[in-house]
Amino acid sequence: MSRPPRILHLSSLYPPHIVGGAERSVSMLAEAQAAGGWDVAAACLTPGEPAEESRNGVRVFRMAHGNDFWLEDWPSHTPRQREWAKFKQQANFAIERRFGDVIDRFRPDLVNTHSMVDISTRVWRAAKRRGVPVVHTLRDFDLLCAASSMFRETGPCTHRHLKCRVLTFTKQFDQRVVSAVTAVGEGVLARHLRYGFFDHIPPARRQVIWNTAKVEGVDAGYAKPPLAGPIVFGYLGRISPEKGVDTLLKAVRLLPAAGWRLLIAGAALASLAPYEQLARGLPVEFIGFQGPRALFDRIDCLVAPSLWAEPLGRTVLEAYQAHVPVIGARSGGIAEIIADDDWLVPPGDVPALADRMRRVLAEGRPRSPQGRDRVVARTTPEAVATAFAGMYGAVLSRPDLAPDAPVQ
Repeated sequence: MSRPPRILHLSSLYPPHIVGGAERSVSMLAEAQAAGGWDVAAACLTPGEPAEESRNGVRVFRMAHGNDFWLEDWPSHTPRQREWAKFKQQANFAIERRFGDVIDRFRPDLVNTHSMVDISTRVWRAAKRRGVPVVHTLRDFDLLCAASSMFRETGPCTHRHLKCRVLTFTKQFDQRVVSAVTAVGEGVLARHLRYGFFDHIPPARRQVIWNTAKVEGVDAGYAKPPLAGPIVFGYLGRISPEKGVDTLLKAVRLLPAAGWRLLIAGAALASLAPYEQLARGLPVEFIGFQGPRALFDRIDCLVAPSLWAEPLGRTVLEAYQAHVPVIGARSGGIAEIIADDDWLVPPGDVPALADRMRRVLAEGRPRSPQGRDRVVARTTPEAVATAFAGMYGAVLSRPDLAPDAPVQ
């Protein structure tokens, strides 16, 4: 192919509608490809009327979701309603038709799907029916788990529970339409392979490609403002049990009474009151939603104490961009990024986390993390776009390796 391929991305959401890191990552990839001269489009769901627009060089198709309720409204429904909606979602023929219409309008050479939360995997069959190969990027556990996280109230899931197998059973069949798979981390790819997903794909077409990490206001000339006074720890992200915020607040209660502060940036999915109670009487401040640089400029060390096996860990990537070291949980993508046992602690281990934070206090203000250059080199927009281009080229150059799963 003499010209760059026409690429159509698909993700549940796309900016400016942002709930988590997936939509940021997809838009950064699409915009990097567009800046490189590619013809790029993105499709996503919308709670409103269907629309088409151009955003930073990317043609964006916003499709009506066709589910029982919008994805951000799940907390307002009963567990039984959510389970029934998730079960029905597998046969959402409306979104299959709508995505097929987008393919017909944009006429891509290749479709790259991403987070499929609330999107029926029948969209893959819409591409297959039109002879368009699919590359899927694993950014969560939605194909395996009804909650997308492989985490429940009792802790991380060690296996697929019966309920999840029932609520996602058609995905096991639909995934055989996919021609290649990328993943944001080794762990998320390995877990899908363990359960028989994407084992039909040749190993050369299974690749780990980290997300782009770009912090607004942090570039090659960035200099972290000098800090004085107590050592300042920080947390950035959703305030919820699976993120380990309880673990962090219990750990800081074991620290010396003075010489440190903790800033917690983010919003709670439910009430903030239980976390405020854990922090009562401590130098802990809940500062609400913050842009990454706004927090990084104020802290000496980030803590990423997640209990669940995060596929990658965007906040860790962003902290490294800003020369902020990270104490992280030894699980999932967080451990893959940090790759230094000296800065890792077992997830949920309150004494171990407190011990590592005490070491920071004893050693004084930490320097930029040792592995920063390695991480930054893998997460520039150009590096990520180049890695995807290689995968696209492999798929488009060998159509004879396309999956032969029947289309229904």
